[in-house]
Amino acid sequence: MGLLSRDIKSLGDLLLQGLGEALYAERRCARVLPTLIAKASDLQLKSELDSVVAANLAGIGRLEAVFRLLDRAPKPVECPAIDGLFIGVEEISGEIDDPHVLDTAIAAALQDVASYKTARYATLIGWLRQLGRRDAAELIQPNQAGSRRFADTLSVLTERRLIPRAGGQPQAVPRLAGQAGQV
Repeated sequence: MGLLSRDIKSLGDLLLQGLGEALYAERRCARVLPTLIAKASDLQLKSELDSVVAANLAGIGRLEAVFRLLDRAPKPVECPAIDGLFIGVEEISGEIDDPHVLDTAIAAALQDVASYKTARYATLIGWLRQLGRRDAAELIQPNQAGSRRFADTLSVLTERRLIPRAGGQPQAVPRLAGQAGQV
């Protein structure tokens, strides 16, 4: 389970572990997204989630192709990080009665998932390049770009549409004294 579940003696071993975790994450998304689409009430959110289903399946295909390029069978590896993100959305979606608040929660949880996947792909791409496998790195580049675009889309949708519909107004977070300019 996770990063420490097998002997990792080289960057190649670490890469295979990471690719397996990415495959697990993509497959988990493929299983969970239809349920979240059914729970969402906002038509624009549903549309965005629907578009991600097809992209997710294409991403799985690209990951499987990378395994084959590396002469390995595609093997998902359990990923506690992605499990935790999805457990959170599954639990919270059963506790929220207001459909607009639920839409906001779904979008927030999927932003977390997309951000995790974006970072994971950046790491994998770097490792593939370091190991001289630019062909494989280029193959999963669309996965990273798609995850980043999805996170950005959800961010804008949440801020401009979902939060106001849920009864909240997006507000600027005040700066703390002495922290001007820090991110």
